[in-house]
Amino acid sequence: MAHKDPILPTGDAFPQPKRLLLTDSIADSIAEAISTRHLLPGDRVVETTLAERLGVSRVPIREALRVLHAQGILTGGSHKGYRVADFGPETTQQVFEVRLALETFLLRDAIRNWRDGLEDINALEVAIEMMKRAAKIGDVRASLVADLEFHRTISIASRNPITSALWEAIARHVLIIFNFERYRDKNLMAVAEQHRDFMKFLQRQIKTPGPENVLHNALENHMLLIERSRRRSNA
Repeated sequence: MAHKDPILPTGDAFPQPKRLLLTDSIADSIAEAISTRHLLPGDRVVETTLAERLGVSRVPIREALRVLHAQGILTGGSHKGYRVADFGPETTQQVFEVRLALETFLLRDAIRNWRDGLEDINALEVAIEMMKRAAKIGDVRASLVADLEFHRTISIASRNPITSALWEAIARHVLIIFNFERYRDKNLMAVAEQHRDFMKFLQRQIKTPGPENVLHNALENHMLLIERSRRRSNA
């Protein structure tokens, strides 16, 4: 019997696709404004004002605000309007814990792919060089972006789409939190060297793999080392 093509449902079963790339770009712009303190905790984020500033229609602006609200970067919503969330110590700790858990899984899978030749660990060198260039000119923001890119490279190498998507959901939180003055590390070259050391650890893991808790502990130590360095630099 001849195979019949399925009858596609009509109506709202297949809604019009949204311009996700534009939406994500707008959400990144808003997160950037928060991280650089152009938008402060408690400030209102007005849809019409953003549309005028960014030169786009209100539809992708609305979608971007919804994304940021779902991620906890904005509060309020609906008829109340949106405001910038408070990024205090409790939020910072929550982001740290979630990030640590997600990146442990990503590291596990990335190391396996590096070992099997499916990915190249040397791709991490790009982010480290970005950190070094940022350190030479004293560009804190560029250093933070490079830091995030280092860990995004691990996420990509993991080929783990579910965990990577969850990691991307908190990437904006990480950039915002660690771009605040209280978390900035003034010794930017030290940050680059700490990531170089962590890469060397990963290279050893490729040759001689250890249990997952070793990855978890090493990653936690790496994150805490960066945090302690920031605090010492700002003392």
